[in-house]
Amino acid sequence: MNLDKKPIIYFFRYLCLALALALILFVLSQAVFTGRTLIYNLDFSQSLSRDIVGWYPESRVAQVSNSTNSTLNILAEPIYLKIYSPVDFKTLTISGQLHKNDQGANLGLRQKDASWFFQSIVSDDFRLDFDLSNAQIKRNQLEIILSIPDLNDDSNISLVNNWIITLSR
Repeated sequence: MNLDKKPIIYFFRYLCLALALALILFVLSQAVFTGRTLIYNLDFSQSLSRDIVGWYPESRVAQVSNSTNSTLNILAEPIYLKIYSPVDFKTLTISGQLHKNDQGANLGLRQKDASWFFQSIVSDDFRLDFDLSNAQIKRNQLEIILSIPDLNDDSNISLVNNWIITLSR
């Protein structure tokens, strides 16, 4: 019986080529693929950055720095923040500190119908989750509003410079 070696050699040659191509595609997909979460650590000393715009209008906030931390005092309301979202995410989580002296504060996310979906900030240390399925995304940006309806001239409300925004898939 005469065994032909060529089909066996071709089989292993093409198998090795297919495995090498699969490995290259896997490495490229991992390099290009955006991870499951995107985390922004906000810096209130800059109102503009590559990924974050805000808090604006700047006439409604005042930067205050001391030796322990920096804060952003709210002079008038509402104030807005835009967050860059490079791909579609499912949830937005915002956490941080807001010294509000027992005044009501609401954080809202712009919806597709141009309305706002508000959640109340109950304590000074807060964490709020927003579902992004109905959020309005213009030019890959989400818009956030901070509203303090009881704000008056005597109010002393400040945002501590430790806010973290997490976008998750």
